[in-house]
Amino acid sequence: ALTGRVLPAEDRRVLAAFAAQAAVVLDRRRLREEADRARALAEGNRIRTALLAAVSHDLRTPLAGIKAAVSSLRSDDVAWSPEDEAELLAGIEEGADRLDHLVGNLLDMSRLQTGTVSAIVREIDLDEVVPMALGGVPEDSVELDIP
Repeated sequence: ALTGRVLPAEDRRVLAAFAAQAAVVLDRRRLREEADRARALAEGNRIRTALLAAVSHDLRTPLAGIKAAVSSLRSDDVAWSPEDEAELLAGIEEGADRLDHLVGNLLDMSRLQTGTVSAIVREIDLDEVVPMALGGVPEDSVELDIP
């Protein structure tokens, strides 16, 4: 509580103007912080949308291969040779492994984004990264020459 003399009307008007100015400054700061948070959320949503668009094809491709192979094996119209059956089963296994890897990466990325885990940044050689990045690309279509 403040004590002292009663302020004259002119001093009260000046004090009220200072108080109003302080309130405006605080309100601007709050609005700026809200705008920054909104921008960060919008950027996160934009990144998630772009990632989903990029990954949807990668998720559908092995799933379509698995579905086609299973449907072929279940078909009563064709008698599959043991070699053909083994090839279809290998395709199913490869597609399932690829899906497992993609979903694992998405979950890891989600954990990074939510702060559940944190990344350890370190130098890494290209010969460790590039082969993993080419997973799912036919082996004969790319020639690696990493010195």
